[in-house]
Amino acid sequence: MNKRLNNRGNRRKRRTAENLIAKLFIGFLIIMIGCNLIAPDKKISEKENRVLEQRPKITMSGLLTGNFMKQYESYLADQFVGREFLRKIKTTISRVGGSKKEQGVLIGKDDQLFEEIAMPQSELLEKNIQSIKTFVDTHEELKVNMLLVPDTATILQDQLPAFATVEDQRAIFGRMKKALGKSVNWIDAAKTLSKHQDEKIYYKTDHHWTSLGAFYTFVDAAPSLGIKEDVSSKYVSYPVSTDFNGTLAAKSGVKMGVDEEIDIYVPQNTDNDLIVNHVEEQQKMATIYHADKLKTRDKYAVFFGGNSSVIDIKTVSQDKRRLLVIKDSYANCFVPFLTPYYREIVMVDPRYYSGNIDDILQTYKISDVLFLYSGNTFLQDNNLSGVLASGQSNENGVPNKKGTSKTE
Repeated sequence: MNKRLNNRGNRRKRRTAENLIAKLFIGFLIIMIGCNLIAPDKKISEKENRVLEQRPKITMSGLLTGNFMKQYESYLADQFVGREFLRKIKTTISRVGGSKKEQGVLIGKDDQLFEEIAMPQSELLEKNIQSIKTFVDTHEELKVNMLLVPDTATILQDQLPAFATVEDQRAIFGRMKKALGKSVNWIDAAKTLSKHQDEKIYYKTDHHWTSLGAFYTFVDAAPSLGIKEDVSSKYVSYPVSTDFNGTLAAKSGVKMGVDEEIDIYVPQNTDNDLIVNHVEEQQKMATIYHADKLKTRDKYAVFFGGNSSVIDIKTVSQDKRRLLVIKDSYANCFVPFLTPYYREIVMVDPRYYSGNIDDILQTYKISDVLFLYSGNTFLQDNNLSGVLASGQSNENGVPNKKGTSKTE
């Protein structure tokens, strides 16, 4: 009898506890829903250094295709109250569990983070290679160089996490060089960087190479770029930031407390006055460096303020050559080394430029071209072929016109 009474009492206590937990959970959900309704949407995540998804507009086509629900799910994931706190808990639990990968970022030795090596789509890669060859054939008067910078995981393989494997980017570059043949002069950045792999040639928390890595590559590339003097002792470096924490840390939530140094290199004993024109933004400056960016999380943007569609740099160099750099963000810390050796340098980023490449060539009287990309960006670039095609002739021999030039 007493046993049955005890069992009934225990069941009542369990039901009471379960009801209390259920009510607390429902109350928590109501509070969280209320907070999410009241809290204003954020435009950017400072810690992740990216733009957050905004509330999508309801359209008939979006509802019918299901795109609205996908966008709304992304919006809720980005704008959820307490998201940063929950993300930190998740990352901490994963790290305690021995995870060596977060959000696609490999967590290596000695605080080194790695972006995975992209596997190129054969059709896209062939299209880009063919567009470069056609561009060179169409403009035989131009001297064309190509500099692909291998990504961190290609050079610093000794610091990859145990048992991690990545694509062989050197082999991919080798196939590209063979396919391009003599149409361009290939500058072997992988060979240069491999010689200095024990030095700080890549950031630990960011996917970019450092200014030191860019400098070593510039020294070896100088003869190919028509620079006849020894440039190895022509520059002095200065630190402009000692608390840089890059995009890979932001993306993964790992190594957020690791601070790194950003250096700039300045020519010695050379008049290096210049005018930098951000053409689309109609902004002119007397310097490459945007010091205001050092007060933000995106400190790498100290070089040129980040990426723009077209940047025109006029120098006081006595050299008459004018260089077009078709590039991604890896070029931003490399181009400063070139300013004493060209009368003018024009930087075009195909990800943002939609004009006609012939307008660039003719407006700026270009004599030399340098393709400068990181390996991963080039292997996934679906903009390059369109930009190059905008300056190639159609079957009737008439130049194609792709929109209005951004230089006008």
